[in-house]
Amino acid sequence: MSRRLPRRSLLDCGDLPIAQLARIAMREGVRPRAAYQAHKWFARRFGITARALLVAAAAPAGQSFWRAFYQADSWVDRTVLDPFVGGGVMLLEARRLGPKVHGVDIEPVAAAIAKFQTQLRELPDLAPALERLIAVVGKKMAPFYETKDESGNPETLLHAFWVQRVQCHKCQQPFDAHPTFRLAWDEAAGKQWIACRACSQLLSCPLSAQRVTCPCGEVTQPESGHAVRGELQCPHCDAREQLIDYARRTQTVPAFRIFAVETLRNRDVGRVPQNQRRLRSSNATDLRVYAQAQRKLNSLLRRQPTLLPAGSIPTKGRSDSRLLSYGYRDYRQLFNARQQLHLALLGLAIEKEEGAVRHALAIAFSDHLTTNNMMCAYAGGWRRLTPLFSIRAYRHIARPVELNPWLRNNGRGTFPNAVRSVVRAAAALKAPTEPAQRGGGIKSVMDSEPGECDIRCGDARNLSRIASKSVHLVLTDPPYFDYISYSELGHFFTPWLARFGLIKPRLAKAFPTGQLASAARSHAAERQFARKLARAFQEINRVCQDEGRVVFTFQNLDGRGWHAIAVAMAKAGITPVRTFPFFGDSSASLHKHAQSISWDCVVVCRLGKPMGEFSIGEVARESGIERAKVWCRELKAKGLPVTKGDETNIGHACAMVAEFAFRARIRHRSVNARHTA
Repeated sequence: MSRRLPRRSLLDCGDLPIAQLARIAMREGVRPRAAYQAHKWFARRFGITARALLVAAAAPAGQSFWRAFYQADSWVDRTVLDPFVGGGVMLLEARRLGPKVHGVDIEPVAAAIAKFQTQLRELPDLAPALERLIAVVGKKMAPFYETKDESGNPETLLHAFWVQRVQCHKCQQPFDAHPTFRLAWDEAAGKQWIACRACSQLLSCPLSAQRVTCPCGEVTQPESGHAVRGELQCPHCDAREQLIDYARRTQTVPAFRIFAVETLRNRDVGRVPQNQRRLRSSNATDLRVYAQAQRKLNSLLRRQPTLLPAGSIPTKGRSDSRLLSYGYRDYRQLFNARQQLHLALLGLAIEKEEGAVRHALAIAFSDHLTTNNMMCAYAGGWRRLTPLFSIRAYRHIARPVELNPWLRNNGRGTFPNAVRSVVRAAAALKAPTEPAQRGGGIKSVMDSEPGECDIRCGDARNLSRIASKSVHLVLTDPPYFDYISYSELGHFFTPWLARFGLIKPRLAKAFPTGQLASAARSHAAERQFARKLARAFQEINRVCQDEGRVVFTFQNLDGRGWHAIAVAMAKAGITPVRTFPFFGDSSASLHKHAQSISWDCVVVCRLGKPMGEFSIGEVARESGIERAKVWCRELKAKGLPVTKGDETNIGHACAMVAEFAFRARIRHRSVNARHTA
């Protein structure tokens, strides 16, 4: 028999150590939990947030929060639902506490990742399979990453640097579109590497140098470039053109050439420090080994045309047209020939593996795609690759970097490292820990035996597979009204995930239908968002037990998102009874501004009765503003960062709760008046 939730819990009272949890969340933002590093997803909530809300919802009022926090069985014989799974944090943290869990997400990639995360505790040893792949595929690919310096000494490629080749629209002369001529620098050594503005030969010089003369006679200023902030400037006639306009004008996929490499002398034996890596101009050997890889790929594709999965880039329903504007029509065009050869051979080898090992290697492969494509930049001061989706967008890189994907000890994003990330994620769940209450350390905990798990790709407006009145807690992070198109970003992974059978092939052909949010921010879009969300909340109401709770995190600056979510809850009969801030953003303070939001609002709801027309009145708004000021003063007094945007966001949440409370009092007085009469 399932256990009911306490009539009044720590969560109902809002009795949580918010400041302590915020400081733990900040540490988690700097060093994310290993359990969620097996595959890239976007804007995950903190694990500490999910666990804190779960244990507080199950702990009776008056109990010690931290005692409950370190217990493992608070959700055994209970059921938790997340109808907007996203990165899967809510469900994985729930599953560690023993309940039966249900999860739904419209995004097939999100559902596949979340489902995989819940299986990590049973992950078999991947070391033998990785060694097989290194021995077979790594050995086949090794010759294409072996090169020689100008003296004929053997070297192993670490990075190959490419630059986009363009043609001036005015004088028709070709040139390299360097965003800046400085490629890399070493502050400790006082040294920098500069690409010549005329021939792109790589030159080393003191870090303080403002002008560098190439053997070709050209003088280069390191900080300048031919494609500064996306604007081309022809070195021959000074004509200017936006790089994206060049792409639209030429209607061709960007063309690149290798101009420099970073190499290792010791063939990847141990970790090689930066001062022992060599940056140099590309030479004939570098170009020859790449050409050999290209010929090998062409030969394989003639024999097996389907070796690389088809991956047409959807044109309908996009909010960001940059991929299409730059000329890309198929995801394969985001990879150069050597990268395609590597992926093709590795994909074939993984398909020969079986069961859970094959599944785990396929997830590692998919995550590995973000560091092995032609949209990876180079962090010159760190001397390392910056993956695709480091920011939540497709970002055209005029000077991309290619990684040797088979290095064991060097390089960011190699395939062995991708497999190690999966292994570390599993290890974190097999020997679970939680942050210590004080001191910044960790504390071992004992997770419960997990209950049943059902995570699938689907629409939150149709939870027909879940029995009515069966769910104790809905814990989720609904889509924001301020739309971020994770469909467009996540779709990048779909061709290979479909190839490996981790999502249905039809789901790789287009963006999923049924998105609740819209790219538009009009009043019509707000109303549409509220209508769709109301249908999802109605389903949530149906599956929840009468004494169950609905708990979610949300943020919105201009208030329309909060208004839409309030209208949806009113229509569905879900009543917010409490809200409070929870730290939810790991962004560095240097990127903050006055309107940035760092604090999500947690909203705790009970099931109620549907209402008619709903809007947030002026009295409630004023109450919300005053309550937000109190919250912000308290947070600042404890040394926590709070912005004006945080105060605005908290004010919207408090106003919503105040309006519901105000209407509940009116109904209560009306009922009493009728009884008295």
